[in-house]
Amino acid sequence: MHQAPTSPGYAGLRPYGQSGTGRTLLVNSHYKQMLDQFQQLSKASSSEGYHAQAITRAVGGLRGCVAPANSFMKNGNPNRRCIVFSGFEIEYELNSYYGGPQTDVVIVDIRLTPQSSSKIKKAALWRTNYQETRSQWITAEEPSLHLSGDKDLPGNENQPIKVGINGYCNNLNHAAGMLPSHIAKGEKIKLNMLKGTGYQLFYVPQSGSAIKAGWSFIKELGQPASQDEQQAARILAHHIKEAHDKGLHVEWTSHRGGSKVLTQAMKLLAKANINLAKKQKIFLSDHTSDQYEADLARRALGMNTDDSKWHNSTPGVAQLLGGRSLGAADLSCSINELFHHTPREERAGKVIDTFVEGKKAIKSAMAAGSSIAVIVNTFGFSAAFASAICSTLASTTLASIPSLNEGYHKSSTDPAKQLANKLVSKK
Repeated sequence: MHQAPTSPGYAGLRPYGQSGTGRTLLVNSHYKQMLDQFQQLSKASSSEGYHAQAITRAVGGLRGCVAPANSFMKNGNPNRRCIVFSGFEIEYELNSYYGGPQTDVVIVDIRLTPQSSSKIKKAALWRTNYQETRSQWITAEEPSLHLSGDKDLPGNENQPIKVGINGYCNNLNHAAGMLPSHIAKGEKIKLNMLKGTGYQLFYVPQSGSAIKAGWSFIKELGQPASQDEQQAARILAHHIKEAHDKGLHVEWTSHRGGSKVLTQAMKLLAKANINLAKKQKIFLSDHTSDQYEADLARRALGMNTDDSKWHNSTPGVAQLLGGRSLGAADLSCSINELFHHTPREERAGKVIDTFVEGKKAIKSAMAAGSSIAVIVNTFGFSAAFASAICSTLASTTLASIPSLNEGYHKSSTDPAKQLANKLVSKK
């Protein structure tokens, strides 16, 4: 007979629920009582019941899949894992406690984290609507545990759910007010429609001021995602998968550093062999992470790639260097599409587009030859980044100021126009 481990989390283990299909769930008396209470609460039509239902479903889901995209290994231990959601976390271990054909799932801990989400310390979904009386975007009082359609945004092909993913910003309200311009791609008609339906904000909490955060990407180049970014990406991956399971059509729009979280989430799901069947699509706006990586991830995940305009960026340092790799990302995306995603009969015409992108990349690289010593000395960046920080053109400098790229820009002159308007209004 297999002996139970001596850890307190394993004391008095018993199978929980029906164990006829999938893996056996093992819990001690404390967690059995907790899960029984959640089971009862899940039947109530209230916010508590809504949350309890999410927990019971997540626990039950471990019978079939012990390594979902929103989970990770704890402390490098292949047997100990944690699954994260915006309102709770479930820690569990995999053991052949009964010596069966497949490992059993031992629930070690269930942590409720709604306070972390509601106090804006953890990534979560926030329903956001436009309030005419105050002329501003207002988020709901509490975050949403689930992504689902409603009467305004049912999530069908004609009316997809709109979700914005923020990057560098001051706080939740700041992010809520910035994303609509990018979701509407700067079109007044679309923005007015969005005011009527509202949207979902996937808020990724930020640290430091907007200006510092706006430059921090340079020191993070080539570095893996931070622990907070990884957690946010797992929660986002869960919502993408959730929408897929419900057959929903969703448009995900990221702004600034939100592209990094979105790309990481897509990678996690692609590794799990999820295929979205073109029901979801992404749009990168003023992205500060590699759009080529995002392109590879969205195609591997089966995102809708029919729109030719799936990204937009001002010529700021963050966008030019972090997002577009001095134009090389555009060229890489074009080459990848030419050889791997273009029908044979259309390749001859596509070669012209690739040639144009190649000329743009060369032009960007030549522009990068200007002196960058002032920038390096001012910000203290290492020599490794010196060759990357390139253009001292006015448009690049202006577009690099966080306060001038909050809104969607249709041309490279928009930051200069915005600054001019600010100066005139102060006179």
